[in-house]
Amino acid sequence: MDFRAALFDFDGVIVDSTPTHLRGWQAAFQGLFKTDLDSATLQSLVGRSTAAIGRILADRSGYPAAKPELIRRKQIHVFEHLGSIDLIEGAREFLEELHRRAIPFGIVSNAPRDFIGAAIEKHRLPVPFYLGLDDYRRPKPDAEPYVKGAVKLGFTFTMHPSILVFEDSTHGIDAAIAAHMTPIGICSQHRPEILTNAGARLCFENMREAAVLLTR
Repeated sequence: MDFRAALFDFDGVIVDSTPTHLRGWQAAFQGLFKTDLDSATLQSLVGRSTAAIGRILADRSGYPAAKPELIRRKQIHVFEHLGSIDLIEGAREFLEELHRRAIPFGIVSNAPRDFIGAAIEKHRLPVPFYLGLDDYRRPKPDAEPYVKGAVKLGFTFTMHPSILVFEDSTHGIDAAIAAHMTPIGICSQHRPEILTNAGARLCFENMREAAVLLTR
């Protein structure tokens, strides 16, 4: 598959942080309301922005005003457990190969910028730029995050189809399609058919498998 640039979601694509995020939401909700979230509810949160999840869980509790406190507690939990977050298999090598070939790339995530920056620094990843929740008015599944990513790459709208977008969630694939880019599924959270049905052109288990794209 020919491509001229790449944009990557972060959680579940570059870092295996989704379990830590979900445990953070569980801890925040349980700490405030003394009630555990069931596994189906937790899984339904995958791919959504921090602000959206905070709103969903606050509404679920019956106390919409609890959103800021839920988010605050969740963020504390994640930063306290930053050391337990590993890279997705093959992610470092994939990014390093793009860097070696001078193929433009960057991170476009619904996660907060401070988390992305801290994880990038922890793993010493060669990332030219990253965008996070703080950079958008409308996070994924809206097209805005990836449109802004293309601007950072220096790509005009007519060049969007030549940008590969690596995503592990249907919300992210929706955003890539809305931005007229080419979505590639990473199946760290979902079965391949779920991401394919959402519109992923190809699906891979991890970034090591996705490296086949660099040999075509």
